[in-house]
Amino acid sequence: MKKLTICVYGAASSNIDDHYIFETEELGREIGRRGYRLIYGGGATGVMGACARGVAETRGEVIGVIPDFMGSYELLNDNCDEMIEARTMGERKAIMEDRADAFIIAPGGIGTLDEFFEILTLISLDRKSAPVILYNINGYYDILISFIDSCVQQGFIRNHVKDLFRICDNPAEALDMIEYFA
Repeated sequence: MKKLTICVYGAASSNIDDHYIFETEELGREIGRRGYRLIYGGGATGVMGACARGVAETRGEVIGVIPDFMGSYELLNDNCDEMIEARTMGERKAIMEDRADAFIIAPGGIGTLDEFFEILTLISLDRKSAPVILYNINGYYDILISFIDSCVQQGFIRNHVKDLFRICDNPAEALDMIEYFA
């Protein structure tokens, strides 16, 4: 089987419930156990850092992509196998999008939502083909899913967009879905 590169988007904030950290670290361990590589935002904190730690624990490969100015905003992961420096947030997203075979959207804030909707837009416009998983820990994305359903019902989003992503609440299921669709 091809060694997949999985992009995980998620919060850099550590000011969140430890359950999100634990569950995303387990996602990272599962990525590493299955022999996949992680590409992510390069941070050492929050769910991003937790996922990278989990991959590293299982001796998986971790690739960070960080804008050159981001070091003044968050602690960077100095244990990445490869750290790619980008000039802008847009360049950062483009690098991750280009190198990833699949995307997992862990709980996060505005940056994570931006990344989710951008990859969903690219896939809906046939600019990218890849599995996308909403990692719905503790129902974190339930309100977002309801909002998307409402947008579809009101005609703002085409119904087929809901078929462009899957919703999973545990690491094994998320990676099983990726393997099925990749």
